[in-house]
Amino acid sequence: MAQSEEFRTQVEGIDLTIAAETRRILVEWLGVDPATDQERIDREALRLQQLTEDAAEQFEEANPTVPDATYQDAVQAKETAWRAAREMVLGNELYPQVTPEIREDWERFEQWAEQEAEKDWEAARVAQDPDRWRTQNVRPNPTAVRVVERVWLEKPAWFRALAQALIAQRIEDNQPVPATSRDRLADELTELIEDEMRRNPPEDPDLPF
Repeated sequence: MAQSEEFRTQVEGIDLTIAAETRRILVEWLGVDPATDQERIDREALRLQQLTEDAAEQFEEANPTVPDATYQDAVQAKETAWRAAREMVLGNELYPQVTPEIREDWERFEQWAEQEAEKDWEAARVAQDPDRWRTQNVRPNPTAVRVVERVWLEKPAWFRALAQALIAQRIEDNQPVPATSRDRLADELTELIEDEMRRNPPEDPDLPF
């Protein structure tokens, strides 16, 4: 139990950039499932943290501060050493885990996924499914993004994601879209979106997916 508590304490002290990058690489690129293998992510992040601490110490020893350095100078030197050490460790130890073969596989998958999405978007557009925005089965549209930013900027991320899909659908179907937040149509569409959020509430409305 003591060892487990000590491990958790060490994990909580990991540099935020190291923790975030370790999670990103292992989850997004290497397919590690955080739901079942969070300890693997934590242990890898902790390993990189310890390597960074050792490298930062070596940087500081190789570049000692001058005797009359101010406290601010000393702090800045430590921060510089830490950033250099972190960049070196991530570049040497973490990023090379994403091999060229993994990158090629991922690029092929992305191309396949994009082609499949295009087929779904086109089929839904041709069928003019009036509810396709509810599942965001609509081709992304830059104009829709601008309309949502102009009309619903203050709304939470999930609302804006649905709004972008709804506006993109209306553009595809040659239907009018609101010009400003004071547009009567904006109120009607707001009710539609809020009704969808009530029927299928997101776990976190501040997240767009």
